[in-house]
Amino acid sequence: MTKNRKPPLVLVANNPFGHHLLTSQLLDVYRKLELDEEIILFCNGFVNNADPNTQSDFDVRSFASRFGAAFSWTKLIWLLLILRFQEPRARFHLRGFVSAALFAVSRLFLMPSGRYIYDPRGAFFLEWREAGRAKLAGKVFGWIEARLIAHSIATIVTTDRFARLYSRLFGHRQRYQTIYNATSFSFQDIDKPVHAADVVRIVYLGTFNHWQDMDEVARVVASAARQLGPSRTEIYIYTSKKFHARVKETLGRIECKALCVEYVNYRDIPATLADKHIGISVVRPTLSTRIASPIKIGDYVASSLLPLLNSGIGDFDSHYATERSAVLYRFGGEVDLSGIASVQARPNRKIYDCLSIEQASRKLGPLVKQLHNA
Repeated sequence: MTKNRKPPLVLVANNPFGHHLLTSQLLDVYRKLELDEEIILFCNGFVNNADPNTQSDFDVRSFASRFGAAFSWTKLIWLLLILRFQEPRARFHLRGFVSAALFAVSRLFLMPSGRYIYDPRGAFFLEWREAGRAKLAGKVFGWIEARLIAHSIATIVTTDRFARLYSRLFGHRQRYQTIYNATSFSFQDIDKPVHAADVVRIVYLGTFNHWQDMDEVARVVASAARQLGPSRTEIYIYTSKKFHARVKETLGRIECKALCVEYVNYRDIPATLADKHIGISVVRPTLSTRIASPIKIGDYVASSLLPLLNSGIGDFDSHYATERSAVLYRFGGEVDLSGIASVQARPNRKIYDCLSIEQASRKLGPLVKQLHNA
């Protein structure tokens, strides 16, 4: 490396290049920063429809292996070890606990302080425990995360609740920086009064798992359709193709005007949501999810949809209650739409200002500067 050359900034993430989570939550944020140093991206392969022209912003290096995950992770450790000797002054942004844990392995747990930003995007070891997986492994993951937080110049958390929880678990309160999961979409200031619409279009955007329970989504959507009028309610579920058959079976029993189940590319979401009215977000409340910042909320808010979501998740319940800008319900409890005529989505512009790519970049910029000066 030339003496006066800036050390490269290395982004490490488990997502494949072209995946919407990698694009919206990391790459789009860095593009807004317009940095003048080299940015190297280690990613887990490429999605089938990834645009190769977008690689021009970054030096993209895949660690994916056709022999499976174990070989991919071994390859990543090897690449990180090589980079350690080729670029000894390199700085790292580690996105996701798994990527960060492998970085820790590559450094043989001798990680110099001030050389990386830790960006877990979720409480992995808590999720591991909640899913009923091996307790010993969970303890090991917790120990690794404690070291990652202790040696990072900053740990990015996605809500203020997240910061408070990790402060209690791991300490280092001053090193946490809240950067909400961002939406790449511009705000659409459109009035979509649900009570006055001839056809009400309800949408659920995202995946299904233990924390985003399909049966609970179906229960909430069915209740909403009953109250709004089945003859004027259309239901749209945009999710991965692997869930389509089960979604059609589970939600197909709901009385409604139409049910549409599709996969939508992230770049097409604004156009897809343009004529929708209500956005559903259902998250099972647990220790790991109460601190969450659901990505779909940002996309709903940007598109001026009225959020219908369970309470106790993230930082914005008090805003929704004060501004009457969403319908809140208790997970597993009654969904009451009787006052929906007085609920307005427009006050959620304040939430969009917290969830925009511009705000994420403004918060990340000082951390990157601090990283280079470390």
